[in-house]
Amino acid sequence: MFDLLGLGLDESRHGYVKGSLEIGPGHRNRMGYVHGGVICTMIDFAACASGLHAEKGEDARYAVTISLTTQFIRPVRAGRLSVEGRTISTGRSSFTAEAHVFDDAGQRAAHGIGTFRWRAGSQPNSSTSHGGSTDA
Repeated sequence: MFDLLGLGLDESRHGYVKGSLEIGPGHRNRMGYVHGGVICTMIDFAACASGLHAEKGEDARYAVTISLTTQFIRPVRAGRLSVEGRTISTGRSSFTAEAHVFDDAGQRAAHGIGTFRWRAGSQPNSSTSHGGSTDA
């Protein structure tokens, strides 16, 4: 799905990811602005992926979105969007993370927060935890 949108992963480390998307005609709504669904997908991608980083040799991590809240700040028509996701807190089975979408000028276009549940067996162990709570 992310390839279909042209959303790429530019940086990944424990608790943080950065991605970007070049705005094209298929990303815009009838008014010419980037569709809210594209922006929500970027937020979901970055927030969730911030809790999925695995170093070489570590097992892949997987999660599903439990909840996602998005706030739109300013419309965007063209250029490149970037998104940054950061893990806020982690537990045994779930984590909470936020993401911010920026336009070419570095202006925040949207932000969101989500809660994600790791697939059983793919949670990070305590030595690679992102910090925060461990009682979820």
